[in-house]
Amino acid sequence: MIGFRPVPVRRSIAFLLAAALSVSASGSLAQTSAPSGAFSLELNRLDGVGGDCRVTLVEKNGTSAAFAALKLDLVVFDAEGIVAKRVGVDAGPLKAGRTVVKTFDLKGIACDGVGRLLINDVLGCEAEGIAADACLDLVEPRSRVAAPFDK
Repeated sequence: MIGFRPVPVRRSIAFLLAAALSVSASGSLAQTSAPSGAFSLELNRLDGVGGDCRVTLVEKNGTSAAFAALKLDLVVFDAEGIVAKRVGVDAGPLKAGRTVVKTFDLKGIACDGVGRLLINDVLGCEAEGIAADACLDLVEPRSRVAAPFDK
């Protein structure tokens, strides 16, 4: 039989308190170093170009972090709510506090056929002090056109 040596109660309590304090301290450090603000992504225009639809996005990085890369998985729905297309869109790089305009074309889709755009997921995110899985939470979609833009 393997012997069991009990740990003195005082030492156990001291160890648990030290562990709890270190978790608390590391949690508060993570909170203070996390960037504040949001990454605003505005669907600003939909313009017909031939048989395609050109999408204009206004991106405003209202966070304190620079995004070296931000790639979004966008899903386009038609007027009846049926998925019409899925595209990967590069929204980065973007420095902290900057605003830029980006465009991309939806090949084979007329603008009057766009019923809604959805940020389905983040395909890639590289930003100072932001975990990749937290990037989607920072993105705030808005729309100035008839088609809703959400996540």
